[in-house]
Amino acid sequence: MLGNTDSKTAPPAWLQWFVNDAGRGILDRHAAAPVGCHFFHDHDSDVWEVSLFLSRTEVYGGPADGKHVPGGLQIDVAAVAAAFDLAPAVYWQSENISSDDQLGNHLSFDGVARGVQVWLRILQAAPEWAGPGRLLHAESGKIEDVW
Repeated sequence: MLGNTDSKTAPPAWLQWFVNDAGRGILDRHAAAPVGCHFFHDHDSDVWEVSLFLSRTEVYGGPADGKHVPGGLQIDVAAVAAAFDLAPAVYWQSENISSDDQLGNHLSFDGVARGVQVWLRILQAAPEWAGPGRLLHAESGKIEDVW
């Protein structure tokens, strides 16, 4: 059995292109917090699982120091679907389906992209392990991208 390919390894070039194409479906990217990506290649079923999410913004300083501010997420479903070779199956999961569901609310696309089977999820909220990707400096109002 081949070793697993996941976010701890460098992604293949086709995956970088696919993620960039699919990410264009996230509206107002200039105002949005940084987009995070986690990927995993399941060799047994030969499918690439890819999760995209907007990072959280953390307030730095002031009375709300440490508070996480959620970002608004708008998705152009047709633009994301266009990143696939053919129209993918599209699903919406409105809430956690079990106590160990780490994805929560998300939009899911299942299809072939660049000749490879891909299961793309765009998460409503960043996973806890991702940490804040942006800081809002309370004193100055300056926004700093961390990742």
